[in-house]
Amino acid sequence: MSAQFSVPQAGAPCWFDLTTPDLEASSAFYSALLGWEFSGTGPMGMGSAAVRDGARVAGLSPQPEGQSAPAFWTLYFRIGDFEDFMEGLESAGGRPLMAIPEFDEDASVALAVDPAGTAFGVLEYADARGMGAYGVPGAVGWAELFTKDAAAVDFYRTVFGWRVSALSQTEEQDYRAFGLGAAGGEDSPLPAEARLGGILDASALEVPAHWEAHFVVQDVDAAAERVVELGGDVLAAPHDSLHGRVGRFVDPQHAAFTLVTL
Repeated sequence: MSAQFSVPQAGAPCWFDLTTPDLEASSAFYSALLGWEFSGTGPMGMGSAAVRDGARVAGLSPQPEGQSAPAFWTLYFRIGDFEDFMEGLESAGGRPLMAIPEFDEDASVALAVDPAGTAFGVLEYADARGMGAYGVPGAVGWAELFTKDAAAVDFYRTVFGWRVSALSQTEEQDYRAFGLGAAGGEDSPLPAEARLGGILDASALEVPAHWEAHFVVQDVDAAAERVVELGGDVLAAPHDSLHGRVGRFVDPQHAAFTLVTL
């Protein structure tokens, strides 16, 4: 189980955007897999917005001309004050890759990296341009950080004001959940319905540090078969996890993603 919302608060994931070398093929894949339709553009007026049951749930954007690389997902968090966040980002050890204050009259945007170099985006906005659903079928229901940096928890707790609590701290697995709440120290257990995502110590894994989206499906085992039928591949077969039954996959354009039955 995880949090459900229709309006992201500051500190919560507010958009996932796929940059893809084949927008038409990616749109067809996720439409068939997750029941998405496409209407309008992403938060910055580019690409296509994916809609499920009338709510904006993600975005797909074409790769810039002249580039040739696998597709990849970028996670954006909502922030309350752009200038304050940018100052706090650098104080906490992160740095901006790109920043556009006052992108338009209602929004500011930045891409940044944490102290270990893991990329993420932030959006300040005063309208309804972000996700309109979280934690329901067809939408993102969990945001997961793969990191090899022991200080990552403190960084994200500082810049987003998260409440973080351990789900597993063993020799085999160090996994923590994060949600909105009081920051500082090792926090008390976070209720399942308040969890927005997790932070995995990936030191022992041959996986680069990154943020990954978990899309909610009714039956991850059936969805795994559908991924293969649609031309994707399985990275990790469906299995029970600390936050639901999950399977990890790549789409036909080689972007990694996870499906979860909460």
